[in-house]
Amino acid sequence: MTLKSKHTANGLIEVRESGGGWYALYVNGSLKVQSADLNYIMREFDKL
Repeated sequence: MTLKSKHTANGLIEVRESGGGWYALYVNGSLKVQSADLNYIMREFDKL
């Protein structure tokens, strides 16, 4: 499930819930980083 997304010069950036309490950051459909800490994922999302 996608929690947040945006379009940037890098393409489509998405924060997705991976299940089991894990979250993932995707750039153009490719996994960039995965963590159980949603705050960390959101900080990374904001940097892109």
